[in-house]
Amino acid sequence: MIKHLLTTFLIFGFFITNAQDRQGLIHRAEARLKSLDLVDFPSPYGHMDIGINNQTNFTFRGGIKHRLDRINKEALDREGKLFLLGYSTFTYNTNNQITEFSEKSYSVIPGFFYSSSLENYYYEGGRKIKTEKFEMGENTILLNKTFRTALIYNEKGLVNQINSDVFVRSLDDYKPNTKLARLFDSNDRLIQDTLYLVNPVNGVFEMHYRHEYTYNAQGLLQVYLKYGFDQTSSSWKEMYRELYSYDVNNYLEQKTFQLWEESLSAFVNVFQGNAVYDVTGGISRITTTKWNPNVNEWENYEKYEFVNDNNYNREDLLLPDLSEDKSVDFNKFNKMLKLETKYNFDTPTNSWSFANNFIYIYSEQTVINTEDTKLEGVSFFPNPVESSLSIRNQKGAGIFELFNVQGQKIIHQEVVGNAQVDLTQQMSGFYFYKMTIGGKSATGKLVKN
Repeated sequence: MIKHLLTTFLIFGFFITNAQDRQGLIHRAEARLKSLDLVDFPSPYGHMDIGINNQTNFTFRGGIKHRLDRINKEALDREGKLFLLGYSTFTYNTNNQITEFSEKSYSVIPGFFYSSSLENYYYEGGRKIKTEKFEMGENTILLNKTFRTALIYNEKGLVNQINSDVFVRSLDDYKPNTKLARLFDSNDRLIQDTLYLVNPVNGVFEMHYRHEYTYNAQGLLQVYLKYGFDQTSSSWKEMYRELYSYDVNNYLEQKTFQLWEESLSAFVNVFQGNAVYDVTGGISRITTTKWNPNVNEWENYEKYEFVNDNNYNREDLLLPDLSEDKSVDFNKFNKMLKLETKYNFDTPTNSWSFANNFIYIYSEQTVINTEDTKLEGVSFFPNPVESSLSIRNQKGAGIFELFNVQGQKIIHQEVVGNAQVDLTQQMSGFYFYKMTIGGKSATGKLVKN
């Protein structure tokens, strides 16, 4: 799957068990960064169903939406002219849920692009339940089965387990590979997940790594910490962590990746991403820097610049939900992203050099959503709100949920009759609410002064 550079701070995947050789890990991290492009496309409100903060299939009023259907990747040829290096396409069902993600790459045959990877997505009752991945085999342009995953939900509709199988060509069948168990807090936020890897000798699932998640007062992810399980000592050892900071609008502003240094018993800097947003909330630039321990300074590494259509906000977009990756990405779809340009930093000349263009192509879709008219007898005021939102409720017991602009659930409150929702801890800005009673819902936008 194509991923944006800054979602690759989860650099070491499922299969690194310790951090004994820090320099080797840094080299691998740098190689991994150089090998990845584009974006780990979030839904308009984060990763649906499986997001880090229980980001859900939150819906709004119907109308014309702009759906992301294709991304073209451009590079420069030897004459310095742009040419189409490859492209990604997305196929959706009638509910605008992605069913297929395909990547095509440039070949030496003019006009021919071969399939480098393919992912299929399957749903049941509106929920994603399975994915299958195909990748190009060695010495062939044919796609072969590689992995499949199954998503298991708890009684609250949260994905609490993800099972992954690997395809074994000699058996012409799938074999169990990993199992990811997930824990949530009372606000339905993911606070821990543990990955179990199959022992190839005895076929038993064994603990492999664990992530822990810490949130700030606004319910946004603040620290993402990874441990590796040491089978010899039967203990967890620090591997790396990601630190997140946000601006006054709760947009992700800085993301720092740090490795655990055993000899220092401390985390040390490796990479950092910094985002700049314009006055409308659209992203304009992301700069990635690499830590130089010799001079104790951050040095330029890569840069992305963005062109947006500010006539369309996040709620006007339909974006594919592709990944189970729980990394937090920058707010790249606050507006309609049209063009993303990548630059690499050239140290000898102390300048930026063009690397790639990514052109985002949308189609207009008519979306009919009457969900926010189903629930009558419930009203919300005042709007804008200063400190406390009042709910006039004539329908009985229900659940009130509040989401920030990133789609992260920050309030989950049971409501019986008329009620008050305390918003004094929330920053000024836009929010979205959802009130559910007896299987019917009311949704809308809320402004906090």
